[in-house]
Amino acid sequence: MGKKLRYVVHTRDGRLTLTLAGDMDGASAAELCCRIEGLGVSVCGLDFSQVEAIDLFGARVLAHGLKALREHGVRLDLEGLPAGTAQTFCLGGVLEAIV
Repeated sequence: MGKKLRYVVHTRDGRLTLTLAGDMDGASAAELCCRIEGLGVSVCGLDFSQVEAIDLFGARVLAHGLKALREHGVRLDLEGLPAGTAQTFCLGGVLEAIV
């Protein structure tokens, strides 16, 4: 993993969306969840279309953080999942964490 995860916060279709780009590992996944929590929103879109790689540990950390956000009333919508990312998310429990 070489490209640090970056994200841009913007409004799309009347709701807040974070467009993510680069590589996601455990540290960047935890940082992302803290950032979402700090935004104080009840609905947040996460656009993964520009994420190049995510390791399994990153997916597990993301699942844990997204589950905690959901338990605090934040609804998360995942968008633009590349096939490889979707498979890693399934293995890491991310998709179950947001349902």
